[in-house]
Amino acid sequence: MTRRVISNQNDDVASSSMTIKTDDVGFFWSYLNHDMLLLVMMHLGVIDFVAFSGVCKSWRSVALSNRKSFMASKPPMLMWIPPRSINKDRKYCLEDHERRKFKTTLTHSAGMCCVGLTCGYLILFRIKTKDFRLVNPITSHELFFPPAPWESDYVSGIASVLVFSPSISKLVFVMLAKKQIWFSIEDEGAWNCVSATFDFNFYKDLHVFKGKIYTLNYKNYHLCELTFNPELRVTATILETNNLLDDWNIFSLQLVSCGENLYMIFMEGLFKNEFSVYKLDFGKMEWVPFQDTGNEHGFFISQAGHSAAVKPELWAEPWSQYPRNYVANGGGHVRVFPANDGWYFPHECLNVNLLDESS
Repeated sequence: MTRRVISNQNDDVASSSMTIKTDDVGFFWSYLNHDMLLLVMMHLGVIDFVAFSGVCKSWRSVALSNRKSFMASKPPMLMWIPPRSINKDRKYCLEDHERRKFKTTLTHSAGMCCVGLTCGYLILFRIKTKDFRLVNPITSHELFFPPAPWESDYVSGIASVLVFSPSISKLVFVMLAKKQIWFSIEDEGAWNCVSATFDFNFYKDLHVFKGKIYTLNYKNYHLCELTFNPELRVTATILETNNLLDDWNIFSLQLVSCGENLYMIFMEGLFKNEFSVYKLDFGKMEWVPFQDTGNEHGFFISQAGHSAAVKPELWAEPWSQYPRNYVANGGGHVRVFPANDGWYFPHECLNVNLLDESS
């Protein structure tokens, strides 16, 4: 008879050691030391992590307590969602850099289309009833927001972000649509319109940077800064920037950030697939061509969705996992990874866009 003695440092188990009969039930994996479980877990992909967290209570405890650091260490994944079906629930697929695929069905999603991605949540919009449903495909958490106060057939051109308000301890869904800025507070079932002295007609995208929400004018590249106060009153302020850009045919215009820097990414024309990246010099308030002299940045671009600037601090051999794709940018080179369908960013999956409500 074979016996194994396993030291157990988990406080949830009363005994300090256990003797297990392996010829009867095999090795009791649930009693592995948590440090060893963590070491194993950190070498898994996102898809395997989902299965790992469902093995038993002990493994789930390790997964939940270390989920944020695990997600931060994982590179972007390709995301594919098929066209909207009126009578069938939507399916989606995530594929990592090792070509492993995670497929599932979004229940109760018939008649909905995906209009964006924020904080790891897929943003689903039902055209018939105009309501929004946010689904996190990794955690399965859902958020619901009321019908939008605009025409039911309007889904193109929507930009949205999910933020957290410290003053009310609730999530706030902010949206740019129909030439206006709207926001809805979690569980309150209403939309509020942000009043401004100017027209949002020429503003594109929404992005959270250092506790404030920014949108960008695609005619003169000026920023608009949205600031929330503790009463959730919103101030919209135009930040004029020196325009150093040529009058190009801009097809896709997006804001992204990484660390202390805010970037603007755009594509020239509809079919050229030529990208440019500019960084905002906040001291001079001007856009300057970004030149990456090392391996510190990669720009993962979804032409019809959420993009991100990524600094792979926790990745192993970060850029060997993707085809090398450099583009000339103002005399320098930038690492750009475009995707026709879209990218999913595990490192954003559990992050909350915290609002700065000090003003």
